[in-house]
Amino acid sequence: DGQKLSEDEVISTAILLLNAGHEATVHTTGNAVKTILESGLDPQALFATPAQTEATVEECLRYDAPLHMFTRFALQDVELDGGISLKKGQVIGLLLGAANRDPRRFANADTFDPFRADGGNVSFGAGIHFCIGAPLARIELQVALRTLFARLPKLRLAEAPSYNNVFHFHGLGKLQVEW
Repeated sequence: DGQKLSEDEVISTAILLLNAGHEATVHTTGNAVKTILESGLDPQALFATPAQTEATVEECLRYDAPLHMFTRFALQDVELDGGISLKKGQVIGLLLGAANRDPRRFANADTFDPFRADGGNVSFGAGIHFCIGAPLARIELQVALRTLFARLPKLRLAEAPSYNNVFHFHGLGKLQVEW
């Protein structure tokens, strides 16, 4: 109807796209390379078929997600299992990293297993807050990781990786590799 975004809306949308479309992909890629190299598993086996490539990427997303927490607001009063009460308007911290490691949901939840049968993750959120860029991110990760390990089959860590000490994104500050 001829409506336009305000300057503040354009700026906040650009920041959102930069963070979601770039930062998360960068951190997921680094976290995945680190995880695969530390696992001792043969990367050729992890990317042998399109289905296994997809499973490997999903497990990388589950095991070491780039975003560990989002905050939301309770829309109504609710009682949860374990006697937890939430009041309407209360801020809730959704710990995606913890949900991805829930031992009630995943066998050997703290083990990287790209061959697991109980796959799945909440790294892209859920419901109305599910990441609109998830399909693109998955394709980017599948192509990037498969290509990296195909071109550099002897890739290995040159030194112990270190994580950034930041609140929102969970990613590496440094990942030194050699081949």
